[in-house]
Amino acid sequence: MRLLLTLQYRGTRYGGWQLQANAPSVQQVVEEALVTMFSAPIRVHGAGRTDSGVHALAQRAHIDAPVEIPPRGFLLGINNLLPDDVRVIRVEQVADDFHSRFDAKGKSYAYRIWNTEFADVFHSETHAHVAQHLDETKMHEAAQALRGTHDFKAFTVAEPEVSSTIRTVENVAVTRDGNVVRIDITADGFIRYMVRRIAGSLIEIGRGKLDGDALRRSLEPAFEVARWTAVAKGLILVSIDYALPDARCPSPRDVS
Repeated sequence: MRLLLTLQYRGTRYGGWQLQANAPSVQQVVEEALVTMFSAPIRVHGAGRTDSGVHALAQRAHIDAPVEIPPRGFLLGINNLLPDDVRVIRVEQVADDFHSRFDAKGKSYAYRIWNTEFADVFHSETHAHVAQHLDETKMHEAAQALRGTHDFKAFTVAEPEVSSTIRTVENVAVTRDGNVVRIDITADGFIRYMVRRIAGSLIEIGRGKLDGDALRRSLEPAFEVARWTAVAKGLILVSIDYALPDARCPSPRDVS
């Protein structure tokens, strides 16, 4: 039976989602737990990568379980085997041809900034820290240039491992709640470093170091490379959406 898992994790001590030789990964610890549960190796197919230090409220992944197992029994069993910073929070049976990556219709990320003179010890692993005051209104206005379908090659690596750098941003917003400035962005997909480089540019705009048209210029054919990459720990994968009635993720506003 093919199962779709929804996972939460704090990415601080992991080298990212995907298996790798030189650092522990979230995929690795989930697959190790599954070996213990089923006494057989089981591959976990994630909906997408997250970089080292990036967190997830609702990462999605599918597995092919070798036996039928009740969802509650699966949840209790695997969470008893996982480390405290990784949890499976939902499991649902899907069609045998469902694929967590290729069937995804959209993703939402949030970038969270602790914006006051001193860093906060309770947010230090999950929020970036910017001591200089940020103008969230200017950041929000500048971010609206990203909406729509654009070539985001200015916001990724020099040689991206994708066939196209064109993506459609459905919504982007910058808000403040006390000391936290938050950037929310939803798109049909993201390329490597895209959200962190958008966040880095917006931080520079909020600090007054870049003008409000910087993002728009980066989207033009003679683009300006977005040179500012915000630190990974402020980024959280909020949701991944599918055209399945029972495969809903938490809302982008469900995490502060």
